[in-house]
Amino acid sequence: MSGLFSELKRRNVFRVAAAYLVIGWLLLQVVDTVVPALHMPAWIISAITLVLILAFIPVVLFSWAYELTPDGLKKDSAVDKSKSVSSQTAKKLDVITLIAVVGVASLFVYQQIFPVSHNQSEMSGKPTKIQGSTQDVAAKSIAVLPFADMSIEGDQAYFADGISEELLNVLAQVDGLKVAARTSSFKFRGDEHDIVEIGSALNVRTVLEGSVRKSGNQVRITAQLIDVAGGFHVWSETYDRELDNIFAVQDEIASAIVEALKLKLKLNSQVGGSQHAENGEAYDLYLRGRELAREPSKSGLTRAIQYFEQALVIDPDFAAAHGAIASAWIWLEDYGGIPSQDAFDRAEPAARRALELEPNRADALTAMGFLEERKYTNDEVARDYFERAIKANPAFIEAYTLYADALRDLGEIELALKVRRDAVERDPLSGFLQSRLASMMVGLGRYDEAQQIIDAILLTAPNDTYAYEELGNLLVTQGRLAEAIPAYTFLHENRPGDPFAAAQIAISYKLMQMSDQQQQWLAAARDRGAGNRWELSARRSIAQWSGDWDAMFRVGQLYLAKTGTTWQGQASLGQLDWEAARSAFQRTLSRLNYRQGDLANGNVLEALVGLALAEKRLEIDSWTVHANAARVFAENKLVSISLGNWPNINLNYTLAQLAAVDGDVEGVVKYMQGALDEHIIEYSFIKHDPFFIEFRDEARLIAIAQQMEAHALAEAGKLEPTP
Repeated sequence: MSGLFSELKRRNVFRVAAAYLVIGWLLLQVVDTVVPALHMPAWIISAITLVLILAFIPVVLFSWAYELTPDGLKKDSAVDKSKSVSSQTAKKLDVITLIAVVGVASLFVYQQIFPVSHNQSEMSGKPTKIQGSTQDVAAKSIAVLPFADMSIEGDQAYFADGISEELLNVLAQVDGLKVAARTSSFKFRGDEHDIVEIGSALNVRTVLEGSVRKSGNQVRITAQLIDVAGGFHVWSETYDRELDNIFAVQDEIASAIVEALKLKLKLNSQVGGSQHAENGEAYDLYLRGRELAREPSKSGLTRAIQYFEQALVIDPDFAAAHGAIASAWIWLEDYGGIPSQDAFDRAEPAARRALELEPNRADALTAMGFLEERKYTNDEVARDYFERAIKANPAFIEAYTLYADALRDLGEIELALKVRRDAVERDPLSGFLQSRLASMMVGLGRYDEAQQIIDAILLTAPNDTYAYEELGNLLVTQGRLAEAIPAYTFLHENRPGDPFAAAQIAISYKLMQMSDQQQQWLAAARDRGAGNRWELSARRSIAQWSGDWDAMFRVGQLYLAKTGTTWQGQASLGQLDWEAARSAFQRTLSRLNYRQGDLANGNVLEALVGLALAEKRLEIDSWTVHANAARVFAENKLVSISLGNWPNINLNYTLAQLAAVDGDVEGVVKYMQGALDEHIIEYSFIKHDPFFIEFRDEARLIAIAQQMEAHALAEAGKLEPTP
């Protein structure tokens, strides 16, 4: 054995191998710099790396078999040992290797002092644009891809996804670092996507990818940061830890990335060092729940809550589990048919407990914002919660969508639209967020833009239920009821547990005077959760258009305070009980913290209009104050958004009601014609709406009602007969 070692040494095999490795490494560093600068394809780097690896063994074998002599290369066996110059060759190889080592060290020091730029526009100081993007790429930006599950059983994808998402949330706290949101980043699961493609789609300069191998209580995490332009690895590391120490690894990885990107790490004290589970098993249960809760289905959210509750049995002070429970109940109220009060009563204590443990927890802040806006009608408090949530975690997209809804309801349309666009920019591949932007466009009367967004979603995801939801809403708003029915039917069939579509179909059939189908679909909405908000909203509309004021009053008693009390007031108007109506509307305005003389907003509009009519009938002079406040708001919004479908109230119809309160028949006709032009089909107004009692014989209004009814019946005629 010692003889073999001596022979390897004599033939300079070790020196050749060392020189090859050092020079190869130096060559790769040069290539990493030159290829991007010359705008050459990134695969060249991979190809050269592969060639160098494959050539290593032949070079070593060649150094064993041949010797470099003054007369050229000769087989070692043909060289006279007394004339061998291998010792001189060894000295030359030592010098070459030393020079290469100095070169590698110098290049490393240079790159640390002057980080390598791989984009000519960056070198010139101009903003970089990735091909296919319409936005400048942020100088420091990153997408966190879903880590690969490398566990032997292949059953730890939920855990790998959870690690990726937690890293994303930590990185989102870093000042100056733009982080692509989860939904879009996780679209690139697997190995079939090119790094340049990912960077272009997500508008980022760097990508973090990795793998997780979990076995029992042991976890191995491998992470690597890749430069999009050059395709080279900026940083990589492997961590072997016990599950209970997983949180320290997440912070280590985040800190390493921040250092690699030359950013200053300023993590929020409640995020970078976020309050984690003290127990690895609790954390594992939490991640299982998170995996189920990502798509807001009734079954998934319900099972997710069970996992979160199991985690809390093990660790009662696990803030993330409390926050996740609050968030799940909020979405169950919307997508799961849970009655609002029931869901809110479960969400609130969970959210408050999460914030006691971790005051800047984004999911809990978002849940409290929603509760303050919907349950307690404290709009300014709700706004503060939403803004705190976005500041705490800019990558927490749920905060953006619920914040935009609240702004829309207040009538702050432009700001709501900005928040919607910000969400899409952060999560550009999310069909949900794109559909919510489309919804805003529908409300603004920008139907072509809404249709373009919906078409784009369906082009890449033909069965996207969010797109079908907004398609149905768009078609109804355009008066195309017959076309809306199939869209809503698809939604109902493909989103089990959600009563929304069934409720909308019931309303459409009511307008088309198809009572059997109306009752069938209203029952379908109820079957997905008796007393859910979509069922109650449908029952309210059907009762109002039928003049069934007792039924409408009962529905108002079942609904949340601010809206339900308004419905009770409207039912009392229909019953000509002016005192009861006035009392109900005053309670609504009191709950909304509205005082006489305040500027109106979207939340108080219906109550103000109803109060104006009740007080005029009671000959109370303040009716004019309420009417004027409502009119100013409605007229301003009607102008600013071009059309009057805002958000669920047609402003032309509202202005016609106010004109009726004033006794202005010309105004009533003008605005009702505007409502007709905007495809409003509430033809029952001439018979049942108490605002128009004095105008039921007005020929022009009768004609408008007849046109509305004729349109509805024509839509019914377009439907295919049911078997």
